[in-house]
Amino acid sequence: MIRRRTFLGMTGALATAFVVSSCATAGSSAPAEGSSEPIVIGVSGPLTGNQAEYAKNWQDGFEVALEEINGAGGVDGRPIEIDFQDSQGEASQATTIAQRFVSDPNVLAVMGDFSSATSMVASPLYQRGGLLQLGITNSHPDFTKAGDFIFSPSVTQEVEGRYIENSAHAVGDKIAAFYLNTDWGNTAFDVFQDQADENGDEIVYSTPVEEISTDFKPQLIQARDAGADVAVFFTYYATTALLVQQAQQVGFADVPFLAVGSNYSDQFLDLAQDAGEGVYVDTYFYPGSEEPQVEAFVTAFEDTHGTAPNMFNAFAYEGLKQLAWAAENAETLDRAGIRDALRDGEDIPSVIYGEASYNDERRIDGPRFLWLHVQDGAFVEAPAFD
Repeated sequence: MIRRRTFLGMTGALATAFVVSSCATAGSSAPAEGSSEPIVIGVSGPLTGNQAEYAKNWQDGFEVALEEINGAGGVDGRPIEIDFQDSQGEASQATTIAQRFVSDPNVLAVMGDFSSATSMVASPLYQRGGLLQLGITNSHPDFTKAGDFIFSPSVTQEVEGRYIENSAHAVGDKIAAFYLNTDWGNTAFDVFQDQADENGDEIVYSTPVEEISTDFKPQLIQARDAGADVAVFFTYYATTALLVQQAQQVGFADVPFLAVGSNYSDQFLDLAQDAGEGVYVDTYFYPGSEEPQVEAFVTAFEDTHGTAPNMFNAFAYEGLKQLAWAAENAETLDRAGIRDALRDGEDIPSVIYGEASYNDERRIDGPRFLWLHVQDGAFVEAPAFD
């Protein structure tokens, strides 16, 4: 049975409201201007299933954002409330959730789903319903092309894939690439391969992999025997952890491993164990940064959860803070007003990018990267590859 969870903090009024897998009655009227009723933000994400750890990361980030927003009085006296629906990471569930959110006028914006493939199936529904979809972790280059209500602060595979290949180029020119056999994975590899061609690098071995697979030794042996001097993983943390463990078992652990940012998770460290040592992971957020907005977020997160935040905590925190900022700055507090505020906003406060604004493709202008390196079972900042 899925539970309803409500986090309460008292700062004069309701400080946080976080509803998991419940939905307001569709067809009810939205609160009138001047109301003290909550502003409802929908979330579609994998609370259960293979990607559930990412949704847990989101929940932890949302909780800190809710404490800050509602603890400061909400938006014009109205608290923010999250309605988190479990998609299980499945496209069919995401479309059902989208239909529910679109038909509920109390929901003024939506975040999610986690994967681009799952999110993009639901995007046309949000676009037709005039309901802003903020894909906080959606990097597929085509994600925002569904229409002018579809936004993402996540860097596209077009940008990230080229960045990773340029970094691999600095390490070696014979590359092995492993990528999820999904639209996201195939798109990432296509971009990566195009950049490798531009750089004159040779991809000596490449293969799609299934997220549910448990034996990658045959592929890893082929990559080893092909003479790869660097390996790149466009895979999620559970798959990457198995890949690096089995690479060690087949004698393919003496080359640099570069992994996409979705592996920046404590779960990768826990699953990979010693085999994770030395793996590089790219990211846009690092809790060890000395930037004031990062230090403030890290302190608040550690006070609430007792541990430092990761990139997925940060994207969740940032997504909710952006939507609250848009609600605060909207000319009219409705779906179109929130969309317009986010579209036209300048210098939007950002814990990831410092300050942010969205371009004509409804992506962040001027994103930045850095590399992390696993040392002694922890992620530490690493120099950029020259």
